[in-house]
Amino acid sequence: MDKIILKNGNIIEIEESSNGGSFRKRFTDPQEYLTTLAILTQDNLSAYQVQNGAGLVCANPENKECLTQTVVPLWAHDGTLDGLDVTFNITDVDLLAKAVKELQAGQQTQDGAISDLGETVGKLAERSVQ
Repeated sequence: MDKIILKNGNIIEIEESSNGGSFRKRFTDPQEYLTTLAILTQDNLSAYQVQNGAGLVCANPENKECLTQTVVPLWAHDGTLDGLDVTFNITDVDLLAKAVKELQAGQQTQDGAISDLGETVGKLAERSVQ
């Protein structure tokens, strides 16, 4: 069975892979699907490995993210849900958009610090006037 080894060391056994462009996994429990989806973060997909069944590295994708999945329910003969067949679509991270988000986050931190400093200076000025 092929494997995806995420940056944080988590291993996901998969049915098949397209060398980093997508991978397919069957789940017997919908909760297992949600757990797997939760670890497919942009950070964990920033550098990971795809290994074949023999343990050979097939791909070392970088700067990827999982934005979409195709979920196909698997039904038992009696009409009950027997599992899910999920294809996780892996795409390139828009590095410019990522840099802008990081810049915006830094700017929010800086704005907060400036506001705090303004309040402190205002309080000090009030004290010195009294």
